[in-house]
Amino acid sequence: MTRWQEIGHLAGFAEMWREQFGEIPPPRALKHGALTALVGREPVATGDERWHISISREDRVPSWDEMVSAVHELRPGVVFAIGIPPRSWWINVHEHTLHLWELHDDALVDQWRSERMNHVPS
Repeated sequence: MTRWQEIGHLAGFAEMWREQFGEIPPPRALKHGALTALVGREPVATGDERWHISISREDRVPSWDEMVSAVHELRPGVVFAIGIPPRSWWINVHEHTLHLWELHDDALVDQWRSERMNHVPS
């Protein structure tokens, strides 16, 4: 059972989303303690929608353990990666937010699967 509670959307967010993405549902806004998450499927390319989780805190960047717990609770079983683009691509609109994207790299997923330590999948 997840500890996350739906908090609705920020003012104007759903309208902005529809203008940019049309009929694709906007991400859900959720809260758990000091953490806030936006969780939804977003178009990466035509016909390629992927899960995207933005996790933030008001006072600092979320810790590794906070991110791992959030992802495993919010989208169990989905493989995510944290993108680290070149600094020249950074937007940094929200300084305490990290973004996780569903990974569609079969070779890397197979590599991780082969190296796992027999933990129970989440």
